[in-house]
Amino acid sequence: MIATLDYVAQTFDRFNALCFEGSLVRPPMRLSRAHGFLGKLTFTRRRNLLGSVRYADFVLVVSVAFDLAADVLDDTILHEMIHYYILSHQLRDTSTHGRLFRQMMDNINTRHGRHVRISHRTTESERIAGPTPRRHLIAVSHLRSGTTGITAVNPAYHDRLRRLLPRMSEVERCEWYASADTFFDRFPRSRTVKIYRIDPADLDTHLHNATRLE
Repeated sequence: MIATLDYVAQTFDRFNALCFEGSLVRPPMRLSRAHGFLGKLTFTRRRNLLGSVRYADFVLVVSVAFDLAADVLDDTILHEMIHYYILSHQLRDTSTHGRLFRQMMDNINTRHGRHVRISHRTTESERIAGPTPRRHLIAVSHLRSGTTGITAVNPAYHDRLRRLLPRMSEVERCEWYASADTFFDRFPRSRTVKIYRIDPADLDTHLHNATRLE
C-alpha cells in the first residue's frame, strides 16, 4: 500500500496509545516522493543561553515512492515514532540508533509482535517507477577518537579527496566503497573534506551490498 496522510495519522494514534501510553503529541505530517528513505523525522535543535540543546519543530515524513505491505509501512511509522519519543522527551542516546533506541525497539517488538528494524532493504516490487538509483562513492574514515565518519564524494574530486582525507590529523585510516543504497542519497556530494559522524552499526547495514574499492 501507498501511504496517505489519513493513514499515517490513524496509525500514529493507534501506536501512540498501544506502545507509548498516549504520551506523544501528534506532530505535523508530510508525504514525500523521495526515494532515499521510507520515513524520517525532521526537527530543529535549539540551544539556550546555558548551552543546552532542545529538540523542537518535529515533522513526521513518509515517502509515497514505495508500495509497501501494510505491516512494513506500520513498522516504518513506528520506527520514526521511537525517534520522536526520544527526542521530544529530550532524552540522550549513544547515537541515532543507539542503545536507548534499540532497547525501545526490542521491547516494542517483543511486547506487541512488531518487526521494527534499523533499516528496511526495499525490493523491486516495492519500488514505484521513478529515477534510477544514484551511484555513490563513499569514503569511510576511522577516526582516532574511536568514532566513524563518512564522506559522499563528488566523483570529479575523487583523486583530490583520496589524497587529502588520510592527511587529516583526526583520521587514522580510510576505506572506499561504491554503493547504490538510497541511504546515501541524504548526504551531499562533497568537493571538500567534510566528514559526517555515523553509527558503525548503521553504516555496516548500508554497506552490505557495496563494492569495496582498493
